[in-house]
Amino acid sequence: MEQENEKAMYDMADKFIDLANEISKSESYGTIGVAIRYAAARYSAFEASMRTNNLAEDKEKHLQFFAKTFTEMLQKNFKEYITLQSQNKAN
Repeated sequence: MEQENEKAMYDMADKFIDLANEISKSESYGTIGVAIRYAAARYSAFEASMRTNNLAEDKEKHLQFFAKTFTEMLQKNFKEYITLQSQNKAN
């Protein structure tokens, strides 16, 4: 991903996180997490449909791509939160 596009992606993600943090004042983290994952799944299906003329034929390719990229992002963020928890326990 180009550096400019990567920055834009992180800026957009921060906006979603800010909204989630605002909603967390009245809703549980679990409910918010499920809603975000559902929204991501729904938008990803839309995105895939816009990238192909035959979603039924290309569905598996798109599922694999989204699963791979989500897993990579999740692994990176788990690593960061594990580090944060370790630091907090040390303090």
